[in-house]
Amino acid sequence: SIVKFLGFEQILKNSLTGLPLGGGKGGSDFNPRGRSDSEVMRFCQAFMTELQRHIGASRDVPAGDIGVGGREIGYLFGQFKRLQSSFEGV
Repeated sequence: SIVKFLGFEQILKNSLTGLPLGGGKGGSDFNPRGRSDSEVMRFCQAFMTELQRHIGASRDVPAGDIGVGGREIGYLFGQFKRLQSSFEGV
């Protein structure tokens, strides 16, 4: 499947750079087209509320991908900081 391929590709890229990270992939079927900024923000906040216990500087580092831009990353990061009450940069 495409997700397995993307995971493999990420593992390969990380191994070439020497980063001690795996290649996990995840996502949702939320389509932001035609949605207001507040709808996108609420979705991102709800998504991060569920995701935050599985990520962190020493566990898994999420990153943007197809269809995820600065706006979405900002919403996700803001919610993560609120939930964790701290920030560990990577």
